Amino acid sequence: MTFYAPPRPRTILAITGEDACEFLQGLITNDIMRLETQGILYAALLSPQGKVLHTFFITKRDAGGYWMDVHAETIDDLMRRLQMFRLRAHVDIEDHGAELVVALGADNGFADPRAPHLGTRAIVQRTDLPFAPPDYEADRIAACVPDQGIDFGMEELFASDINMDMQNGVAYRKGCYVGQEVVSRMKRRGTIRKRMALASFDGPAPASGTLIIAGEARLGDVRSSASAEQALALIRTDRLEKALDTCTLIIADGVPLTLTLPETVS
Repeated sequence: MTFYAPPRPRTILAITGEDACEFLQGLITNDIMRLETQGILYAALLSPQGKVLHTFFITKRDAGGYWMDVHAETIDDLMRRLQMFRLRAHVDIEDHGAELVVALGADNGFADPRAPHLGTRAIVQRTDLPFAPPDYEADRIAACVPDQGIDFGMEELFASDINMDMQNGVAYRKGCYVGQEVVSRMKRRGTIRKRMALASFDGPAPASGTLIIAGEARLGDVRSSASAEQALALIRTDRLEKALDTCTLIIADGVPLTLTLPETVS
């Protein structure tokens, strides 16, 4: 079976030491204890204001501790923040990107928790891998799964804006973590107003950043696309609901489109 490299560069961190579990549990949006019964965890590190700084996947290391599969282009910032939070905890944080890589489609990998049909992810010894075919990106977009580095940047959006709460990335019943009060308050008060949605166009998808409007209302903007007629879009759900109720035509750069909101991944 052919393995593939992710479409955007990834690197691998090792989080080890006797306090590694408690260290991560106090930082990330998900519950590290879930790795006792599942193979992979999708999570994020947030700012104190609740904005997403870094998204990543976590698996257990055979030798103890954890592997973090992270976006390579922001690794320096993530390392700096993890070192800052470490304080006196007995935790070691090391970049293993020189000898390890992420492989998509590996037989011994774990199903992507954001959308199982995206296949598996595994950490393997460094080798030259072909990039994932266009079908992978098309499937990701069709499942309303945004990816850091192309659909959103650091401190731009809340976890719910990028559907993490619907795609197994947020544990609402765990203890405190950085940004947790904001995440909990948005859910409790029903103030989640944005989502990454699937935009299906009656023609070629316009460029990333193109405004999406309904009448005089700005609904959001286009993000990444991987096929001629589909893209992700960051949408104000309250404005979308009003546009649908009034049957207002939705367009981007003059091209009509339909918007489909994500479904919760079980």
